[in-house]
Amino acid sequence: MTDISVPTANPRLDPQRLAWGVLLLSFALFCVICVVAGVGASYFLFQSTVALDSVMQVGLGTGSISGQAVRAESRVSSGNVVSTDSVSQVTLFFWDSQIENRLIASVTLYGDTSVSFWQAYRPRFSWGSGVYGIELRQFVGKADVFIPAGASWDVRLTLRAGRGDTVFLDNQGSYAVAVSATQLDVTNYQGSASVVPAETSVGRAVPVGNFGRINYDVDASAIRVGTSFANLLGASSFQDALLKPDSGVGSAAPLVADWACSTSDSQPPSYLSTEYRDGRLALRLTRGDNAITSGATGCSKYFGANGVDVRGYNYLGLKAVFNLNFQSLSVCGFVASECPLMLRMDYKDAEGNLRIWYHGFFYLLDTQLNYPLQCDSCSQQHEIIKEKAWYTYDSGNLFSLIPARLRPQEIISLQFYASGHQYDVFVSDISLLAGADNAG
Repeated sequence: MTDISVPTANPRLDPQRLAWGVLLLSFALFCVICVVAGVGASYFLFQSTVALDSVMQVGLGTGSISGQAVRAESRVSSGNVVSTDSVSQVTLFFWDSQIENRLIASVTLYGDTSVSFWQAYRPRFSWGSGVYGIELRQFVGKADVFIPAGASWDVRLTLRAGRGDTVFLDNQGSYAVAVSATQLDVTNYQGSASVVPAETSVGRAVPVGNFGRINYDVDASAIRVGTSFANLLGASSFQDALLKPDSGVGSAAPLVADWACSTSDSQPPSYLSTEYRDGRLALRLTRGDNAITSGATGCSKYFGANGVDVRGYNYLGLKAVFNLNFQSLSVCGFVASECPLMLRMDYKDAEGNLRIWYHGFFYLLDTQLNYPLQCDSCSQQHEIIKEKAWYTYDSGNLFSLIPARLRPQEIISLQFYASGHQYDVFVSDISLLAGADNAG
């Protein structure tokens, strides 16, 4: 019997099903591409960031960027370590080059301070959402932070201490931060500040006019908040006292009524005006026209005949932020009385005697003239700082600097002025701080 083989059907895909599968797969792939593209475009347009311009400016001595000495000014990049020695001071400036080089924040590092620059950014486009973000890490030492008003987005400056504690400083304000081996201090003079210890995720706000402190030897997870130094010049800052250049007020009255300002009567005249310098609103004191005679320009704060009583304090300190743009006389003149910037405090001592405390600053030194560095009425030598650079003077405790028998009991007035032949000086801030010496 002959076997008959039956051929099996050749399996084939249904063309209709294949077409639908390809169509659905293509549509799914198209949807994925649209979502990814949409999310990417949305992120790029509204959430992506670009770097701020970041510059270190030396105000005193020599600064360092990752071990390289800097004597004037230099850019800083992510990963750079900025540091100072015991006799130096530098300021980190963060600018928005897309909006008229607007200053976003400045961080002044005092002596023996080190910090790692991590990042500084802004939204890529003007319509973007987000914040100005600045992050500094491995901070050890002492710094002042200034965040001016008028930023296009909120500002958050994050400062991480060497032990891992984090300080958040938000939006317009003025702050001081100090980190040592034994404690962390944050002082909120004006603005919004908070601290989060490394030992816990629970932070604490530091209100205006207060300090926040972590004492590592006691409890590294606890934050003590207390009242900081009072500014005897008033509740508002000197920045608030300055009238903006577009306020419509002439140069004859650049400040509010509680400061009295005057220009020299000698010829050629001197001038007072308010201007923005490196993004900071400042009072400008100038005299030029090739003057070869003495002149003075400045402002004073008068506390009345009886003055303001400081006997209840054990700390009295003076701080000033300024820029010496030009001077024609070497040092402070041949008797050391004409500095391009002089600070003067009139006060009464314990016996009711009227005393005057002076301190001056200069940058021009002609060694051939051999002019003195200290005036006859000065208790300290005048300070030489950098030309055309911002400098923050911090007197420390004047009660410790002035001999006990001459110490202030009542402050009558405080003055700052430029003097000499020709000068050009910017004063951005000044404060007279008093309180308990543990206030911070």
